[in-house]
Amino acid sequence: MRLVLLNDKVVGKELAMSIYLSSGMVYAKKGMTLSEKVIKILKSVGIDTVYVKDENDEVNLKEILKTPIRLEVADDLKNVYDNIKKNKIVDESKIRSIVEKIVDNLDVSENSFLLNNVGQKNEDLKLVTHSINVTILSLLVGINKKYDKEKLEKLGMGAILHDVGKLFDESEEHSKIGYELIKNNSRIPVTAYMGILHHHEYEDGTGYPEKVKGDKIHEFSKIISICNEYTNLLESRKFNLPSEVIEYLTSQSGKKFNSEIYKTFTESIYCYPNGLYVKLNNGMEGVVVLQNKNFPTRPMIGVVENGNPVIYNLMDNLTLFIEKIVL
Repeated sequence: MRLVLLNDKVVGKELAMSIYLSSGMVYAKKGMTLSEKVIKILKSVGIDTVYVKDENDEVNLKEILKTPIRLEVADDLKNVYDNIKKNKIVDESKIRSIVEKIVDNLDVSENSFLLNNVGQKNEDLKLVTHSINVTILSLLVGINKKYDKEKLEKLGMGAILHDVGKLFDESEEHSKIGYELIKNNSRIPVTAYMGILHHHEYEDGTGYPEKVKGDKIHEFSKIISICNEYTNLLESRKFNLPSEVIEYLTSQSGKKFNSEIYKTFTESIYCYPNGLYVKLNNGMEGVVVLQNKNFPTRPMIGVVENGNPVIYNLMDNLTLFIEKIVL
């Protein structure tokens, strides 16, 4: 299979993975032929990249959180959010249960990815999807920082609720609104709701709402901050691929983001997904087939050399590197 941008170049290709809606409905079934109409419809629900079938059946692709579990979590979280919006009451036990379900079902192997295979027709579900994505990424960082399960769950509770204030106000005030709501109406741990208050604060003090910086920002907030920014940039469609977002975040490291957290984050996110076609600096083109754990810029690349399939492990060939993405 091959990861491609949805455009007129892929008309006639077959989907290699089904696309779902947040409701759980299959929106575009595996094996469907991509037409101009289908491409337009998929893009309208926020899908910009898909996997299509090709001759590369050696590509190993796994979901960080399997789609059925993700859809269950999304339904549970929507119910919690609906209750918060209606009654301004936060059910701590349900939030904890949602986070536990995510933690218990994460696939943290190096070949698992946060796949963009759930589209959104309902605007109300965008906040739910965003919150889940930020939570998954935050937990991956926590796992790489060797957090125990109790600490992971506290981080996850802050992450899943980081934008809860947006249920009432989309402005910069949402951080404070969410913080006050959680602090006053639930038994959510202090470290979790501090993550809500400061998830838009930056290392250099240019963030909001309190313009605190450096050591004044809790570690959970620093983790949620970079995961939130990464997710926002992908969702905004300013960037289509993880590698493009990582390149931007690299330019902000040390200013917006804590250097240690940034390093752990980039080790947790595989920026060249399996199935992506790339060009190496030796001029050869190939497909990413496997990852090397904790070395996201040094995957294994399958190429055809003199008519024969060859895999270049970029960890064993240190003079080779990915020069550009081929889409």
